[in-house]
Parts: sequence; C-alpha cells; structure tokens
Amino acid sequence: MQHTRHLPLLAAALLLAGCASNPMPQWKPGDPGYVAVTPAQPRPTMTAVPPVAISTDAPTRAALVAAARAEWDFFGNQQIDMRHEPFSSPRLGLLEDEGEAVQRVGQYWHAVGRNLTGADCDQPWSAAFISWLMVSTNVSPQDFAPSETHFNYLSFLRQRQSGPAPQFVLRSAASEPLAEGDLICAPRGSNAATTLEDIQPGLAGHCDLVVEVHADEGWAGVIGGNVFNSVSESLITVDPQGRAVPFSQRPWLVVVKNLLP
Repeated sequence: MQHTRHLPLLAAALLLAGCASNPMPQWKPGDPGYVAVTPAQPRPTMTAVPPVAISTDAPTRAALVAAARAEWDFFGNQQIDMRHEPFSSPRLGLLEDEGEAVQRVGQYWHAVGRNLTGADCDQPWSAAFISWLMVSTNVSPQDFAPSETHFNYLSFLRQRQSGPAPQFVLRSAASEPLAEGDLICAPRGSNAATTLEDIQPGLAGHCDLVVEVHADEGWAGVIGGNVFNSVSESLITVDPQGRAVPFSQRPWLVVVKNLLP
C-alpha cells in the first residue's frame, strides 16, 4: 500500500529553489544561441558520464512525453500532489544521490556540457533534465538551445519563434490551455517576471513537461527534474479549459507550445 506523506510548507518553498550554480551562459544578440562564460580554470574532460544517446528518429511530441515517462519510471514514479497545501506525496521515489540515480543525473548534466552527477546535490539540475529530453529525442539545437538555466532556453525560444518554422512558441500561461508535450514554466526566487517580454537570460525559474491533462477533472500531470530531489510527476490544478491555475509556489508564466508532429 502506498502511504501519502505531507510535505512541510518550508520544503515546498524549497522545491523550486535549488542551490546556487556556476555563472550561466550569456546571451549575445545576433548569435544563434548561448555561449558559456569562460571559467577561470578549464573544465574537466567529460569522462565521468557517457555521451547522451540521441535518437535517430525525427523528433515528435510523443517521443518527448515517452522519454519523460521513462525517466520518471527509472526514478520510481515519485508524485507530488500540488493541488492543495501542504503538498503531499502519494508515492516516493529514488533520490538524486541514491544508487543508479547518481550517474543518471550525470547524463542530464552532460546534455548541457557539465561534468557533474547527482552527487553534486548543491547544483540544481531541472533545466539540464529538460535539455536532456530535447537532446535525446533529437530536437535540433537550432530549435531548442540546451541550457542549465530554464530562462536561458526560454529567451532563445522567444527569439526563435519569430524565425521560420519554429518548433516551439511561447504563450501566456493565463490564456493558453495545456496539451501533452508542452512545457509549463514559472519564475522563482528573485525573478519578478510577469509577462513574456520580461523573459531574459539568467533569471531563475522552473519548467516541467506536460504528460497528461484532465481538464474535466481539474488537474494535469507534469514531469520535471530536481523536484524534491528526484524526477517527479507533479499533480497541478487546471481550469475547465485546461489552463494551469497559478499558486504561491508556482506562479505560472508561460506555456511553451510544442509544434512538433
């Protein structure tokens, strides 16, 4: 029998906070993407984790959802029910620094060019997880710029959508219904962004991939990395039209609409 565990409000406040990370990649207007800040010392050679296995198939919405579900399965199907406060956990899973999860998180970091693992638990890896989903399902870097910071790739996508044939477009979370394969994103910490025009590189935030929407029942399931130190499915409230209802810990800002076939 699965036991529901209530998560203290303090822990809930921390689930999106993560820890301070190294300097984020900086945006250069006119460049096709982001370039990393040159570190004071050379980064170590990528030897701790294997290269990301990239699908040879054309990227699809279904492939992204399947990849997210496969990682959620690997981590033991942890669920966080965010429809009421305090949050509860109907099912607990494998944590980032436990067993095989350590190197699994290392693969996510590899997708953004970092030589870290789940043992580096002071490094927030939620954006690396989303980037890994994109890289591993063969989404082109011309359509999605992998980054260890959510608002870096959101800034890229905001510019990219004005070019030819964008695969992802940004829409206001207040008006856009969710669909499987979309990303749903919120600012966190000191990030005070309230409009799509406020999205800038380096701002703190969090995004999850939508894997199920039940508007008639008032909820959706979204999978993200580093949510209570695991790959978790969060259960969130949606209105009858399928739009995400914001709350204190997730003031939803943007839906990244997935235009892949």
